[in-house]
Amino acid sequence: MNREKTILITGATSGIGLELARLYARQSGRLVLVGRRPLSELSDPLFTAATYCQADLAQAECAEQIASFLAAQRLDRLDLLIHNAGVGYYGDIAAQSAASIDELLAVNLLAPIRLTYALYPLLRAARGKVAFISTAATAVPTADYAVYGATKAALEGFARSLRVEWQGQIAVQTIRPGATATPMHAKLGIPLEKMDWRKFPSAEETAVQIARAIKPNKRQATIGLNNQLLTFAGRNGRVVLDPLLRRQGERETRRTGERENGRRSSRLLVSLSPCLITGAADGIGRALAWEFGRAGYAVIGVDVDATRAAVTAAELQQAGLTAHFITADLSKDDDLARLVEEIRPFAPLQCLIHNAGISAVGRFEQVELAAQERVIVVNLRAPLQLTAMLAREGLLTDDVTVGLLSSLSHYASYPGAAVYAASKDGVAHYARSLAVAWPPAHTLTVFPGPTRTAHARRYSPDNSREAKRMPPEQVAEVIVRGVRNGRRRIIPGVGNQVLAVAGHLFPRLLEWSMKKAILEKLDENGRTGDKEMGR
Repeated sequence: MNREKTILITGATSGIGLELARLYARQSGRLVLVGRRPLSELSDPLFTAATYCQADLAQAECAEQIASFLAAQRLDRLDLLIHNAGVGYYGDIAAQSAASIDELLAVNLLAPIRLTYALYPLLRAARGKVAFISTAATAVPTADYAVYGATKAALEGFARSLRVEWQGQIAVQTIRPGATATPMHAKLGIPLEKMDWRKFPSAEETAVQIARAIKPNKRQATIGLNNQLLTFAGRNGRVVLDPLLRRQGERETRRTGERENGRRSSRLLVSLSPCLITGAADGIGRALAWEFGRAGYAVIGVDVDATRAAVTAAELQQAGLTAHFITADLSKDDDLARLVEEIRPFAPLQCLIHNAGISAVGRFEQVELAAQERVIVVNLRAPLQLTAMLAREGLLTDDVTVGLLSSLSHYASYPGAAVYAASKDGVAHYARSLAVAWPPAHTLTVFPGPTRTAHARRYSPDNSREAKRMPPEQVAEVIVRGVRNGRRRIIPGVGNQVLAVAGHLFPRLLEWSMKKAILEKLDENGRTGDKEMGR
């Protein structure tokens, strides 16, 4: 006799989630529905004490609550986990509050990571499937909802690497619906003349297509022909599409005069163009500090390591370069707020380089969750929050250069560091959106490959070929030259560029190669870790 299948759907009280619940309820199986509203407010007979788990996915304890609910229902297997819940924001990047940024990160990215981690034993027991509901918008810049796009792009990056890790155990899918007529658009206050969401496909139509896409074991699916064309154009025609969108943004900026983020206040302490570099005490960050200093910038370095920061600052100053270092932990709100105040005397910044990054290596389910969450906080949340804070405070010039360091994993995946890959895909998408949202600001995205740094040495499963890694000084030189020449995207090194092209054209082949080069070697060495240090 066939066992009754168990299906868990998040965000199940409205929109696509509710329609998915109704659809699966008509099939054989047991539903577990998750939402933040109290059960007493739900009138649909689908929601009962046995089927409904109230949990706020914005809260860190949400995964534990849901796991406890499943245990109370004596469910020891999970056949299908649908990460459908999502929240959005529409408007200027500088106007988005810190609380809103955190909510989007928590619900759209951290909650799926936490819940997948908590429910791994149940999924493994059923040889089940995880479906991550993303959006077709990840293929294009999302200027008016940059943080939303970044969280969904990060979710896709996480799913891609996790799929390689869980191959043969648990299926992992990414489903990209397009815009759908749901209450979310009305809640966001999007003007109908800007986006008439009432004309979008209904939540019921989209749910049917999502369920149809989930049924086969396809790696990923984009819902609808128009969305498929948009995805193809966005992923393969960025060299044409992005400049067109930037010019459109420039025309809108001139017409409305709404751009307020860069105020040219006087600089109290320096006469040179100030350049803020995070993670500047070591690795690529240290090399960037030297390179920008030699290029005539006043370097403002930020690092969590006070000792190394002091050494690097002293070396720069002894060489006759202008440098000031600030010790701050970018994962802490108090430090971010203090950092902004300490930057104020040097403002407005002409250049902002988000370089700081950490990692956590090992199979996803074996690495401590707190360590993996910290990767998201440092690598993705900090750039999102710091950029918005500096913009709100008017501490950036109108033509500021914002450099964001992503990773070659954006093209090749990173099984063995799935959350790191997520953070770097989120950064890459945010940079792309920022370029369209903030004309005439200049945005540069960098995708470094293996670099000869302590960071790489600490996290790599095999350092026998360390000498072949690119020196950080070479990476920094390429970046500064890119800033000078107005480049938008840089992959340092011909070998890395070839790898990126191969990853774009033959993703499965690159994923297999990364599995051999990283994941299997980590397994052989029995390594997991969450050590933190600069690049």
